[in-house]
Amino acid sequence: MIGMSYLDTDAVHRHLVVIEPERLVWGTRMTEKAGSITHVRAVQRALAILRAFEGQPEMSLAEVTAATGLDKGTTRRLLITMMGEGFIVQNAANQRYGLGRAVRNLAASAAGEIDLRAAAVPVLSELAAELHFTAFLSVFQDGQATCLERVHDMKGMEVRWWAVGGSLPHNCGGAPKLLLAYQPEPTIEAALARPLVAMTPRSVTAPDQLRDHLKTIRARGYEFAVDDVAVGLSALAVPILDRSGALLCAISLAGLTPQMSRRGRPVHLDRLLRAAATIAARIGS
Repeated sequence: MIGMSYLDTDAVHRHLVVIEPERLVWGTRMTEKAGSITHVRAVQRALAILRAFEGQPEMSLAEVTAATGLDKGTTRRLLITMMGEGFIVQNAANQRYGLGRAVRNLAASAAGEIDLRAAAVPVLSELAAELHFTAFLSVFQDGQATCLERVHDMKGMEVRWWAVGGSLPHNCGGAPKLLLAYQPEPTIEAALARPLVAMTPRSVTAPDQLRDHLKTIRARGYEFAVDDVAVGLSALAVPILDRSGALLCAISLAGLTPQMSRRGRPVHLDRLLRAAATIAARIGS
C-alpha cells in the first residue's frame, strides 16, 4: 500500500467486472465464449493512427483526425501517449507528426528480416554517404511494398515519402513497381484488379499499361521511376534474389530527378547493382 489507510471498495468494483461466477478481471470486460476476447478500443484507435501514416511521412493533428475518424481530443491524447513510447515523433519546426524509431525497430525485428537488415544497412549507408541520396531497403509483404529501412546522408536532401514500416501503392515509385514485377502471375493480377491510385500525373493508373511495364522491369532487371510519387523526385530500384532466382527484397535510391538521370536514363545503375551484389553475397544468395 502506498500512503493508503483504507480501501475504496466502490473504486475497486468500478474497475472489476464479473465474466464468470467467482472470476474477476481487472479493467476490461472479456469473454471466453468460443475462445474470443473482446477488442480493446484504445488499442484499435492507436493502431488506426499508426496505419494512417502509411505513405505519409508527416501529418498534422487535423489530418490524423480526419484519417482515423477520431475526435480531436482523443487523437491528441493518443499521439502524446505514443510519443512518450517512441512510436510517434513531432517535428518541432512545423508541429507535424510522424512515425518514431520504435516503429522502425519493430519492422526490423520481423521474422526473416533481421539478418537481411543487418546485411543491407551498412551497404546502404555507404551508398547514401557516397552519392548523397536517400537509400531504401524494402520487401513485398502481405501484398504490399513495405519499407524496412531508410538511410539518409545529411549532406543531401532526405526523401521522406516512404516511412519505415509504411507502404506505397504498387504503381508508384521504383521499388514498389519492381517488387510487384517479381511476384507470381496471380499476385500481379490481384494487384492490378484493385484501383490504381495516382500520386502525381506521371503515375500509371491503367492496368494494361502497368502490366506491360512490369514485364519490362522484369526483363531489364531494374526500375527507374520519374516523378510518379512526387514531381521532381525519381527513384532507382534493383532486386536482390536468392539462389533460385526468387525475390528476397529490393534496394533503391531516391533523390532529385536532375541529379539521378542523364538524357532520361539512370546515372547510378551500375553502382546500385554492385551494392545489391554485395548484400546478396553477405546473406549467402
